[in-house]
Amino acid sequence: MRSEQARFLGIIEQYQPALRRLVNSYEADPGLREDLFQEIALGVWQALPRFRGDSSERTWLYRIAHNIAISTLESRRRRDTRELPMPDSVERVGRWSDPDHVLVVEERREALLAAIQELAPVDKQIIVLHLEGLSYQEIEEVSGLSESAIASRLSRIRDRLTDVIRKQEVRK
Repeated sequence: MRSEQARFLGIIEQYQPALRRLVNSYEADPGLREDLFQEIALGVWQALPRFRGDSSERTWLYRIAHNIAISTLESRRRRDTRELPMPDSVERVGRWSDPDHVLVVEERREALLAAIQELAPVDKQIIVLHLEGLSYQEIEEVSGLSESAIASRLSRIRDRLTDVIRKQEVRK
């Protein structure tokens, strides 16, 4: 039991930044983001005894995290059909950066995050995994889609995100 707890804490510590970014892409509200993170951590804890090492720890973790995020949001959507609000803030750029540059970077991140949040769950899963640096093979393990389907979807997702962000910039 003790080694399992240590293993769990090690996984959460190692992957916390990536899991936080994943949660941010699925949830706009800071309080609900924390709830979702906790649900993912609970899911990892519950699944840990069954992890056999058939896939990498990283892809196993992402599969759990994305499945929980998708099912949680779908359950919430069924309960409450209102749109999610824009994020209050995004990860900040270093404090020593040029203030104008910080503002531009923050606006772009907010626009990208808002555009990602509007994607269909499978597309959101694929782009988040891609942005986290997973290979097509690793994304295939998490999503169950073939590498060619992933490549095709990523191309369409990038085009869609580019269009959405450009339209937002034109409105400003």
